[in-house]
Amino acid sequence: MEQPAEAFDPQNLFDFPDPYPMFAMLRATTPVSHVQMFNRESYLVSRYDDAYEVLRDNELFSSRANYEVGKFFGRTLIEMDGREHTRHRSLVQNMFSAKALDALAVACKQLVDELLDAVQQDSRADLVEQFSMRFPVQVIGRVLGIPRADYPKYQKWALQLVGFSKDPPAGMAASQALHAYLTPIIQAHRAAPTDDVISKLVTGTVEGTGLTDDEVVNFLRLLIPAGAETTSRLIGTMLFALLSERDRYERVRADRSLVPWAIEESLRWETPVVFVAREATRTTEIRGVEIPEGKNVSAIIGAANRDPEKYPDPDAFDLDRHADDHLSFGFGRHFCLGYNLAKLEARTALTAVLDRLPNLRIDPDAPPPSVRGMAFRSPPSLPVRFD
Repeated sequence: MEQPAEAFDPQNLFDFPDPYPMFAMLRATTPVSHVQMFNRESYLVSRYDDAYEVLRDNELFSSRANYEVGKFFGRTLIEMDGREHTRHRSLVQNMFSAKALDALAVACKQLVDELLDAVQQDSRADLVEQFSMRFPVQVIGRVLGIPRADYPKYQKWALQLVGFSKDPPAGMAASQALHAYLTPIIQAHRAAPTDDVISKLVTGTVEGTGLTDDEVVNFLRLLIPAGAETTSRLIGTMLFALLSERDRYERVRADRSLVPWAIEESLRWETPVVFVAREATRTTEIRGVEIPEGKNVSAIIGAANRDPEKYPDPDAFDLDRHADDHLSFGFGRHFCLGYNLAKLEARTALTAVLDRLPNLRIDPDAPPPSVRGMAFRSPPSLPVRFD
């Protein structure tokens, strides 16, 4: 039965305390919910099987629903379909190959150690502000060959661009600043290519066609939210989840084989990106609700990842769950290109924290941390103490 989800309020995108009771209500009462969302008529799907099908069937559910993002990032993979998507993905996927990631592992460890060197100057820290927010952006900066001296302004642009929904003028200014900054770098690599990522992007072709300078800029801008911001949220949430239950943290510290499962369970339990938008290419039906052609369909990944029909006791963080079939990286042709990089960064970050911050614990004198947000979720801060 089609009806509005009255409890759904899309305005609190960045500071909503806990949407999961609402998601549970949607799954139980209106698993396909008709709402006005972001000034658009939209159909929300909240059960795992439905979200899976929306993500899997890229012909029925088009990625062109993400066109609004293109106003800030330019036309990118996340709004492309068909041959266009295949061509662009083929040109960029080599930068996420196993060989490329092996070469990046040493740099990741170096960046983590530098950040923790600074953290260890005191016996307390905010692991979000001083660590998880900075590390993935610096990794992407390293991938792009951005000079270390430019990291502060690059990080400022990155945060403003990612926050375009909250402050559109600042997001647009950051987008334009990045275009102006990256274009001469791209042109220099096109004139004298080397063996780095940007050179591979500007010289690579599929069926004789390569990327224009603007297309390369668009992809590099997309790396900020796709490759840095979401990973920052993952690392912050993972550290929060482990430290909020001392036994969990000690188990992982003692048994490093649990590190990969801590990452997977963090992704399932608190996905960094809660909604994924698609557009119906023809009139269809989900659970008896008609979806007209051209209407937005939004898979609630956070709700799907906590569907009790898929995961027993889904609201619990369980290191022994071993569930790697969550939908936090998407599914189908748009499955996240950078998932292996995200896992490498999360593994490197967690291992270093376990090794280098003795008796790490949440600061009892600071406000208790929590995961917040509606569209994007992670702890805004994580105050800790250590010996």
